[in-house]
Amino acid sequence: MNKRIIILIMILGVSLVVDAQTFYTLEQCIDSARANNWSLKNAAIEMQRSDEQKAAIYTKYFPSISANVNAFHAFDKLIKGDGTYPQELAAFESLMPGISQMVGQPFEISELNRGYGVTLSVMQPIYAGGQIHTKNQLASVEQGVMALQQLLKEDEVVQKVTENYWQIAQLKYNLQTLDAAERQVDAVLKQVNQYVKAGVTTSNDLLRVQLRQQELLSNRLKVENGISLLQLLLSQQCGIHGAFDIVLPETSEIILTEQVDPQTAASQRKEYQLAAKGAEAERLQIKLERGKCLPTVAVGVVGMNTGFGGLSSSVSDYMKTNITNGLLMATVSVPISEWWTGSHSIRRQKLKHQEALNTQNEALEKLSIDIQSAWNNLEEAQKQVSVFKIAVEQSKENLRQNTIKYNSGTSDLTDLLDAETLHRQSENNLSSAIADYEVKLADYKRKVK
Repeated sequence: MNKRIIILIMILGVSLVVDAQTFYTLEQCIDSARANNWSLKNAAIEMQRSDEQKAAIYTKYFPSISANVNAFHAFDKLIKGDGTYPQELAAFESLMPGISQMVGQPFEISELNRGYGVTLSVMQPIYAGGQIHTKNQLASVEQGVMALQQLLKEDEVVQKVTENYWQIAQLKYNLQTLDAAERQVDAVLKQVNQYVKAGVTTSNDLLRVQLRQQELLSNRLKVENGISLLQLLLSQQCGIHGAFDIVLPETSEIILTEQVDPQTAASQRKEYQLAAKGAEAERLQIKLERGKCLPTVAVGVVGMNTGFGGLSSSVSDYMKTNITNGLLMATVSVPISEWWTGSHSIRRQKLKHQEALNTQNEALEKLSIDIQSAWNNLEEAQKQVSVFKIAVEQSKENLRQNTIKYNSGTSDLTDLLDAETLHRQSENNLSSAIADYEVKLADYKRKVK
């Protein structure tokens, strides 16, 4: 007996763990989306690409190193010829005794058919008109842009998850309303059945109630299908695999959040910061255009090693077949022709910078309007909840009174079924208003944070 109890407890514990894993709150859905959403993963990859781009541009501060290797092997000797030694060699007798004996003697030359050359150069930029520093600043701006775009993408995903979550919640509230309506109609059906058997009413009333049952069943199928599709979409957004469901939030008192000054909030919006980054990038482009018109200075060292082969011993004994050398060098480049077009390029870039500043100011105004609009929508949604709460109470009381009247025989079945329909509609309207309020609240908080 004890073993059976232990087994039952273990099974119950496992089932509870499984259930806990398959039900998600809104916060858990958002956390899962942040970790698993494909769009956010791609945004993270874009950020990594921006980091690599910044690191690549930073290497321009360091010397540029290049190596070059050349080698050849000829099919035949490159230096060839024949003839006789000239009379002028006798003049070198004092320096090279016996050389005068070669005067008039024939000779033949066949030398050099292979060789190689290795060059290694190291060049350090000293001054490049500020272009290297400016390009690194532009890369930093690009990093900031990618970071902001990643945050914007995250906000967008979170908002979509919130909307989807509350759409499912709304439909689940509708299911609860349908449950209550079905219980109400079932009770009416039993009563009508008794009235028909007693001959108090006709079978038309019975058919009317049965049709209402079928209508409720049809509505249930539609709602359940909508929930199933929305759950599939939510699981894709959040990267959730397998069957799951949401934790249905408890309806609570709607408390309106505190309004934030639209102008202040707009200046903190990521969209405005992106516009500011765009203006900063155009300002740096002006510096880059100026840098193209300035001289560039670089210093470096070059090392060389050259070797020759295919030489006869009489030649190789008198010359070096392997030569190593090095040299220091400096270059100064002045882009004279760039001066002719550079001034126009700079003025054109200044106009683009002014255009970016105008876009930034326009973004501030539009974002302020957007925040004020989000607040107005939130206020409206809150008032709608209040209106529909009153409507639910009124329809509930109307249904109660019509039920009493029908039971007492002072009202017909049509009035009772109409009252049930009105109550169900008011309940659905309230759940829709609550879901709409929660979505509008999330949207407003996202825009002012």
